Amino acid sequence: MHRLLKFLPLALPTLISCAMHSPAPAADLTVINARIWTGNPARPWAQAIAVKGDRIVAVGSGAEVAKLTGSGTKVIDAKGQFVTPGFIDSHVHFITAGAQLAGVQLRDARTPAEFIARIKAYAATVPAGTWIEGGNWDHQNWGGELPRAEWIDSVTPGHPVWISRLDGHMALANSAAMKAAGVTRETKEIEGGTIVRDPAGNPTGIFKDNAQSVIDRVVPDWTAETRDRALQAAMDFVASKGVTSVHNMGSWADLAAFERAHKAGTLRTRIYAAVPLSSWERLRDTVAQRGRGDEWLRIGG
Repeated sequence: MHRLLKFLPLALPTLISCAMHSPAPAADLTVINARIWTGNPARPWAQAIAVKGDRIVAVGSGAEVAKLTGSGTKVIDAKGQFVTPGFIDSHVHFITAGAQLAGVQLRDARTPAEFIARIKAYAATVPAGTWIEGGNWDHQNWGGELPRAEWIDSVTPGHPVWISRLDGHMALANSAAMKAAGVTRETKEIEGGTIVRDPAGNPTGIFKDNAQSVIDRVVPDWTAETRDRALQAAMDFVASKGVTSVHNMGSWADLAAFERAHKAGTLRTRIYAAVPLSSWERLRDTVAQRGRGDEWLRIGG
């Protein structure tokens, strides 16, 4: 809740200026001494806000909101900080982005040693056999030498590794991933891509552009557990930025992850879930049977 000082994490498109009603039940939460932008042109600024359950019940002066403060009310003193309605991101790939956040983080690895150490540490956090993906590494950080499978084989004996450069134009596979894909020195080149090789002709683990398809085709689909972990990472991240609602451009598997979280009571971002247009008949039947959802999770697109 401490992040409330900067961004009020409630999925309401605008704050409304509410007339005070007396008597009124005590608020669950009040924020005082804030600079609050309400979104109401008639009264754009306020000093305090009161929340009851999942609704804003008052926006106004500190004196007005004080009338709704009881013994059980949590009071946050914003100390003059800015409060705004929660942001809505109207086009995201929430699970995919969350998977990047939940995966190994290599974007700012400055040396080969740091690159290797981060992969080793991450491998220790996931079950044996799990494919390690993501990364977003940048070999220019350490002078331009491309990483090789041999760098990481010893620290990932139980995990196939397939990690992308930050621009997506190349990726590194460890020996386990290349073995799973049947890659050897006899593997033919792919039109529109490059399999980087050592002087003896052996693949080093770097696959560029279309050659990445050689490894991509054997990477297994994400498990439900992987998607759930990605969703939690995505929700943590957007909450830290004041985003409270998203429109997800995704799949039925994404929707299933949202539904699991909703059922478990862990869905903290409001989601409008689009599904592929090609599956419109399934969407039609689903909506006919179950409706479009509720204020936390809606199906559409």
